[in-house]
Amino acid sequence: MTQSRSNNKVLVFIVFLLLLTNIAVLAYFLFLCKKPAKKPDNKDGFAAVLRKEVGFNDEQVAKFNELKKSHWSDAKAKMDQIIHIKNMLFDLTKTQDTVDATVIKWADSIASLQEQVEINSFRHVVQTRKICTAEQQVAYDSLMKRIINKGKSRKPGEAPLPATDRK
Repeated sequence: MTQSRSNNKVLVFIVFLLLLTNIAVLAYFLFLCKKPAKKPDNKDGFAAVLRKEVGFNDEQVAKFNELKKSHWSDAKAKMDQIIHIKNMLFDLTKTQDTVDATVIKWADSIASLQEQVEINSFRHVVQTRKICTAEQQVAYDSLMKRIINKGKSRKPGEAPLPATDRK
């Protein structure tokens, strides 16, 4: 009987300890843990990043938005064409005896359009850089470098890293 009471006291103590632990964890998550910041409804998008990281003023943001509008209308049209051609190319997989010349023709069309998209993007970056003051150009260059390098390829068979980034 004494052994049973001793076991009961130990079990009550353990249950009490677990209850206190649960309350402490609950209190931590409810009151002390920082809640993840809600993403603001950011209508400015990249313009907000330019404002924050580069220091664009309202006039510069307005100029950037004009550039962006023309850049994206051209880029979107070309990207839509690329998707259309890729769908046509995929449709060729459903036919028997597709001629290689046809596949090469469609692939060349995609490459040509992608080249135009890249040139358009380059020109957009150059034009945006011209909006920057001399002091802002350093921050803008750094930002663009980070954006470009976000998509670094590290898988075998993909484009190699620039020599400065290799370990």
